[in-house]
Amino acid sequence: MSGMEETYTSGRAWISKDSPTAAEIFREYPQFLDMPSLLDLEFGKLTGGKTDLFLRKWEASIIPKLKTACYTALVVLTHLLPPVGASRCSLKSAITHLVDFALPGTSIASLCSDPEASSTTHQPQLICIGDLKSATRQYVIVAKNDKVTIPLNDGLTCAVDKLFKLYWVCNLSYPAPLGSVFTFFEFVYDLPLSTQRKTKVLELIAQIKACK
Repeated sequence: MSGMEETYTSGRAWISKDSPTAAEIFREYPQFLDMPSLLDLEFGKLTGGKTDLFLRKWEASIIPKLKTACYTALVVLTHLLPPVGASRCSLKSAITHLVDFALPGTSIASLCSDPEASSTTHQPQLICIGDLKSATRQYVIVAKNDKVTIPLNDGLTCAVDKLFKLYWVCNLSYPAPLGSVFTFFEFVYDLPLSTQRKTKVLELIAQIKACK
């Protein structure tokens, strides 16, 4: 962690100026793969200490106002903020850009090579090995194009939190079909909303704020 602290300024300058791929970033900083908690540290420095806002606000106030189950809430959120414009696709396809499923027993190593193990999205996504009812399910961040997998040990909320932070730490564009959904996550993190198409996002935020 002290090493990451010492190289933070030069590392951010490199990422911002040269826009390296996730694979290049992880070759330079393999600690992110060994210790996913470093994503929390890096994201906190990027956003002025907003590391745990998603976990606190999503569980405490967002989920109860959408639905009670986390995956269901993500599906509902995607329905409320569907793909638009050139990124338009089915809602079922859109949600796979955030989290998709692999059969129980699937090896983590195969997630970057097996076409049946994940959806066709080429940007980092979550893969749930198992199903939502399985007590042994595991979430993995998979950047298929970069041949990178990051196993995570906590539940879906923590996995989504880590995925969002990965996009920021690696300076990646959000998946086009989920641009509005990721913009809504920016609201949860108390960050400036980045997308130009944010009318529906602002409407949903206003509705949530109006809920008692």
